[in-house]
Amino acid sequence: MRIGIGIILLVDLLIRSLSIKAFFTDEGVLPLETLKQYNWSPVYFSFHALNGELWWQILLFILNVICIVLLIIGFRTRLFTFICWVLLTSLQNRNPFILQGGDDLLRLLLFWAVFLPWGERYSIQKKSHYPQKYFSWAAIGYLLLVCSVFFFSALLKTSPEWRNEGTALYYALSLDQIRMPLGSFLYQFPMALKCLTHIVFSIELIAPLLLLLPFVSNKIRLIGLIAYAFLYIGIGSTLYVGLFYIIGLVSLIGLLPSFTMDWFEDRFYRNRTLSEAPKEIEKSSFLMVVLLYLKNYFLIAVTIFCLMMNLGSVRKFPYTLDPAVIAYGKALRLEQNWGMFSPTILKDDGWFVYSGFRSKGKYIDIKHNLDSVSFKKPEYGVTEFESDRWRKFQENYTFHNNNYMRPFYCNYLLKKWNKEHPNKHLEDLTIFFMKETTLPDYKVKPIEKTAVCNCIAN
Repeated sequence: MRIGIGIILLVDLLIRSLSIKAFFTDEGVLPLETLKQYNWSPVYFSFHALNGELWWQILLFILNVICIVLLIIGFRTRLFTFICWVLLTSLQNRNPFILQGGDDLLRLLLFWAVFLPWGERYSIQKKSHYPQKYFSWAAIGYLLLVCSVFFFSALLKTSPEWRNEGTALYYALSLDQIRMPLGSFLYQFPMALKCLTHIVFSIELIAPLLLLLPFVSNKIRLIGLIAYAFLYIGIGSTLYVGLFYIIGLVSLIGLLPSFTMDWFEDRFYRNRTLSEAPKEIEKSSFLMVVLLYLKNYFLIAVTIFCLMMNLGSVRKFPYTLDPAVIAYGKALRLEQNWGMFSPTILKDDGWFVYSGFRSKGKYIDIKHNLDSVSFKKPEYGVTEFESDRWRKFQENYTFHNNNYMRPFYCNYLLKKWNKEHPNKHLEDLTIFFMKETTLPDYKVKPIEKTAVCNCIAN
């Protein structure tokens, strides 16, 4: 799991680096001043928010890559797990508009891993003296995290589309912005979608229980893990959700029963030098005992916080955490909500049109670099985005409570175009959103055309 999470961190950094200027500098879509004014908490921390220059972000990205590589190979694992968690949290705090559920899962996995011995196998350190099985409060927190993703997602799915009608997947796959080719194929079969909706909802409720129940055999737990894996694979193969499903799959590795890893190592890792017995307990100093108790109390408090945070999101649960307590959790970015397609499915879809005005009344499409502007629906909506980060940003961009973001995005695109196309200089840019609302039985409302932003070149 350590190696897998490390590789995911590298891929995530690579994807972010392709838009590093746009997402993390003052020349991009979210200047520091705007971030601090609208989307900042006094308890947040972010090294990436200390400076809005491009060179500073590049320096932090390079440092992050070095730390991730050291994590992957297992050098001083606990230290570099902590550093990677700090840098990831810092990066996520810098721009919250490009985040999705996978980012929360990745951040929380790293947090729990700080207290787990995941550097004791497949690392460059000396022979491990840890036993094959491991149990601690950190292990409980990690287990509850993995189980919470789908279990609370199911509890939050209270709409008729999920509970009665079975039309949730029909509406989900109606969203052209995120529908993948396999999703387009399944979308043609309404009865299959109805059956799959009920199957998905049932697995989300039952599979976590197979992992959590204390007296269930390892084979039953393995069935729960396989069911979880099928959910993640199904999501990733039908919907454009970025790294979410890969993060989810890798998060399951640490829960594999011992016999599965024994089978793997007997066939592919014959040169292992592991001790099958725990290290003999040495006499600890009073200070070490105190620190151990403090760590355990801290982890118990964090576990309870995460559990209450999730329970508080369930409508019928009578208790919620006090805002002051939530503020402490925000300092460590422990807050979480697994409301994927909950309580109902978003039915509003659409596409953007970027109309640039040149002199003499001529308009061009800067998105596709065309000499005329078309408002027709793209054939493949999912290909309209450079990455899932941009898709998520533009999804947030359309919400009315994020109106303040629009001028920055518009100006960024206009300046970028004029710099890269001096022979096609634009005088202004207008961004249109073509809203398409899905109705039952493969019908849609008439398209609504809205100019969401306009900006003029300096």
